[in-house]
Amino acid sequence: MNLSDEVDLEDYVSQPDKVSAAEIAAICQETGMLAIRKNRYVILPKDFEKGYRSNMKKPDIDFEFYK
Repeated sequence: MNLSDEVDLEDYVSQPDKVSAAEIAAICQETGMLAIRKNRYVILPKDFEKGYRSNMKKPDIDFEFYK
């Protein structure tokens, strides 16, 4: 599996969200699977965007317990 020349990993590192090593691994695995599902062995920037969004979802609901 290769990264496209268009993929800039610095963009993802400089995101304001705090990302753990486990989340980075999950994002990379999801990104690779998205490319494979499209019968590609090159990861494109749009794959990284989708993988990042799917793994970094934040809950929209504030639980009453924590207020």
